[in-house]
Amino acid sequence: MRSLHRLFGFAVLLASASVVLCPASYAVEHPILQRHCSQCHTGDEPEGGFHLDMLGGAVTRDSREYWQSSMEYVSLGDMPPSEDSNVTETERQQIAEYIRDVVLARDADVVADYQTPTRRLNNREFANSISDALGIEDPGTHFPLGNLLGDTLHDGFDTNGDVLGISEYHLEQYVDTVRKVVDAIVLTGERTPSKRYEVPSTLLQMSSLNQRTTRRQSAGRNSDSLEFRDMRLRMSFENFKEVPTTGYYRIKIRATGVDRGYYDSEQTGVYDGDPIRLSIHFGDRVRTYELPDNEVKEIELTEWLAKGTRIELSYPTDGFRKRGNGNFKFQQSIAHDHIKENDPELYEKIVSEIRPKKAGGRNLRVNHWSYWVDYWRGPRPRVYSADVEGPIYKSWPPERQIALVGESPNAHTAEEILKPIAERAWRREVRDGELDPLVRLVSMRQKKLGDLEAIKEGIVAVFVSPSFLLIDPEMGSQADRFATKLSFFLESSLPSDALRDSVRAGKLDDYPSVRNAIVEYFTSKRGDEFLDEFPQAWLQLDRINFMAPDPDHFAHYHRKSVSDDMIAEAKRFFRHAVETNMPLPEMLTANFSFINADLAEVYGVDDVPEDSILRRYEFTDQRRGGLLGMGAFLTLTADSLGTSPIHRAVYVLENFMGIKPSPPPGDVEIQEPDVRQAKTIKEILAAHIAEETCASCHRSIDPYGYAFENFDPMGAWRDTYVQVSVSEPVSEDKVPKRKKPVEKRFELPIDASATFRNGKSYDDIVGFRGLMKDEANQKQFVRCFIKKLLVYANGVEPEDTAAVEEIVLKSAENGYRIVDAIAAVVDSPLFREP
Repeated sequence: MRSLHRLFGFAVLLASASVVLCPASYAVEHPILQRHCSQCHTGDEPEGGFHLDMLGGAVTRDSREYWQSSMEYVSLGDMPPSEDSNVTETERQQIAEYIRDVVLARDADVVADYQTPTRRLNNREFANSISDALGIEDPGTHFPLGNLLGDTLHDGFDTNGDVLGISEYHLEQYVDTVRKVVDAIVLTGERTPSKRYEVPSTLLQMSSLNQRTTRRQSAGRNSDSLEFRDMRLRMSFENFKEVPTTGYYRIKIRATGVDRGYYDSEQTGVYDGDPIRLSIHFGDRVRTYELPDNEVKEIELTEWLAKGTRIELSYPTDGFRKRGNGNFKFQQSIAHDHIKENDPELYEKIVSEIRPKKAGGRNLRVNHWSYWVDYWRGPRPRVYSADVEGPIYKSWPPERQIALVGESPNAHTAEEILKPIAERAWRREVRDGELDPLVRLVSMRQKKLGDLEAIKEGIVAVFVSPSFLLIDPEMGSQADRFATKLSFFLESSLPSDALRDSVRAGKLDDYPSVRNAIVEYFTSKRGDEFLDEFPQAWLQLDRINFMAPDPDHFAHYHRKSVSDDMIAEAKRFFRHAVETNMPLPEMLTANFSFINADLAEVYGVDDVPEDSILRRYEFTDQRRGGLLGMGAFLTLTADSLGTSPIHRAVYVLENFMGIKPSPPPGDVEIQEPDVRQAKTIKEILAAHIAEETCASCHRSIDPYGYAFENFDPMGAWRDTYVQVSVSEPVSEDKVPKRKKPVEKRFELPIDASATFRNGKSYDDIVGFRGLMKDEANQKQFVRCFIKKLLVYANGVEPEDTAAVEEIVLKSAENGYRIVDAIAAVVDSPLFREP
């Protein structure tokens, strides 16, 4: 994007235009602009690098960027700036209407210039699509996709066409991956008889996190069971190390939860309101169950498992890291404290039997965790036994194999077998002769491999074809393209036959029918992938721990995995917005969110149940609620120990306002506040504003960030900046003995006030949130949301400003409600046309 200096300059030149200009005339020739703007924006060195000639007389490929940005800044009131102009609100509104009229009357070449790029499927789309095409629950339990290259994100999105290219190496890995998937569906050879494996407690074993095999196993073994003592470990079956043959397996596990609430949750980090759970892992497929307290539950499940799959159990919890440096082992010292306080007689007995240990040349104290391992009684799963039976087949060949290739496939019927697979995978009808190369491949391979293995090679070829791997806007009929785009937009997978039939029949040709279809997607849960993945991309939640809060100063964040809760909060809020069809502007400044006990501690509220369930909570302080008050946003825009209003302002502008500020010049160094010299970040940034090269941008950017200065790197409220200075004088002639470092704390009050260029100001986050409710800011948020939807759908930033504006206007007809806005996007030419 070109420098904001030019864009701001253009907005300034429009400041005096209080009459509607004719789009056919050239701005440089207009007498008003000649009189008020030519002095700065003509000549060999125009101010800000912007010359009136750049505007032209209409929106074209060359000028559309200026028109779009000017519409945004003038609508927001940032331009013309109040400090440089005496323009009235009426005149500003006339300017905004003029710009919008010109934008909506854009030239035809701008429309023709926009096209969705061809891109490959990202990894999650690949996994979903191959599973749906083959009629299976997932690609397999043997990590068949493990060799694929990770997807590169572009501004949080994994659907961006610029980073989803394909290379020869990609193809090699796809061939290997698809073979692994197909091998776990189409089985050759004789039917393997079923076998039962009984796993008593003596054959339950715990994994180790390190190579020190002499270290004591972190598990409690009883005469009839094995207990988890470390949530990082996995439990497995000694007599069933991995699945011997692909097929269905019936697994039974007998387990219970013990000692929930025995210790204070403040000590363990595990809330009494949270049930003890047990997860069963089959590769990367996970099933999780709640265990009753002190009552044996028999878990029974049947799963299709690929050869080589390991069955493992785990204890999913974010607790047991409250003590020491967060390592679980320190948790066991709770037993010392509890017994000492509640059973003095037992305590004395244990202490008398302790054989002193040494570490670092000194005796360990009696409260050292290593003495109390056998007495620890934190909440934990207790597993008694397991039973595995398989492989189990209802028929031979298995039903899923028959559904895919038939009961007796042979190379002569290759086309008949491959055609329905190809039509599902390629999202369109197969053209005459298109399968001939694949049929020839099967025929050639049959001589060496036999019929079934040759057919499998043909299936592999279907899925490494560009018709499957690429989303090509020119492939298939218009109906096929729309069905494909809609399905990948909401499900990240192939369109169903029902969807393709509906589109071909013209049942999704207008806005009402599109809206009804989208509502059905969400109510039937088929749109859950969108509800999870779109907010992940839009809000860039993958960045939350890129510069995580310092673990020493923000221990709660790390000890309780609060980042997971923050991500879950954002997604739960977005899901609620869709389920209730919330007006989009309310998402920004709503007075509620969905929090649990861990988030409540960060947010400073105490009337939340002590468990991990996210519940709707209404904030009364007007500081939090909606996207602007979420810890995810506040944390991912902070550094480990400090915050920067610039970082937060840029995030707000890019992700909530849809405006991309230009990066600072390469020779500008951004400093953090040096509170020892009584300089706040605002005082330091004032120096940037004083510099002419920085002033224009910072005056427009900074007010979007200062409001959040009362939130620390974890997102908790603070009234002052705090910096701790640690000093420990060292003698020149010798190293002194270990002494406690001397800490000095420096505090300064926070100034979270600012003034926008339109003259509107706020004193704190409450005032800022109030300004965000202005009509112009609400409309800009809607515009930003619509553009983010189009990026997610098309893999490219929309350049047709007029088409975007038409979606905004359509959304306004329905009060900017989110489901209606999504429907307006899907029904728009930017979505329907390639």
